[in-house]
Amino acid sequence: MKLRTIFCLVYFFIIMLFNSTINYAQNGWINFKADAVLSFEIQVPAEMGVKTKEITTDLGPMTTATYAHEGKDEDANFLYVVNIVEYPSGTFPLDSLALKNEFLDESIESILIGVDGELVYKSDIADGENGLGRLFRVKYEEGHGIIKGKVFVKDDVFMTLQVYTTKEKSLNDEMDDFLSSFKVKF
Repeated sequence: MKLRTIFCLVYFFIIMLFNSTINYAQNGWINFKADAVLSFEIQVPAEMGVKTKEITTDLGPMTTATYAHEGKDEDANFLYVVNIVEYPSGTFPLDSLALKNEFLDESIESILIGVDGELVYKSDIADGENGLGRLFRVKYEEGHGIIKGKVFVKDDVFMTLQVYTTKEKSLNDEMDDFLSSFKVKF
């Protein structure tokens, strides 16, 4: 009886391993590398398009870059976005944690206003590699739409990562795969 149980467990393990390998291969995610001055790497379902813009503000000239990938109807998530904004040098002094924290919180509030949404949760991210950050989740369109994202400030660069999905698909692992794979390279 023990041998049969062991055989069943091994068989089950092999089937699970085979299924996860097939799912990963079908998933086909790539390691996207942004080769700009403010470069980063992130795991995404396919290549991301990019739009850059130079803008002049009261603070001085700023460069913005938006990277995006639109999912298909059958995908768990319909939009993946990375925004990078390079503020003028000295905008966020190294020792000004209060200013950075306030900026991150106001940025999430701005996202809420932009989609007329409600904050589900927000938590601090202690990630020295990507800078000071927040993880957040927003529901909008009367709770039918979900955004899960991260915001970071590193040096004088502000970064947002956002994944858009529906309430029915909002617990998918691909959201976390995208968000947790982000690594700045500057």
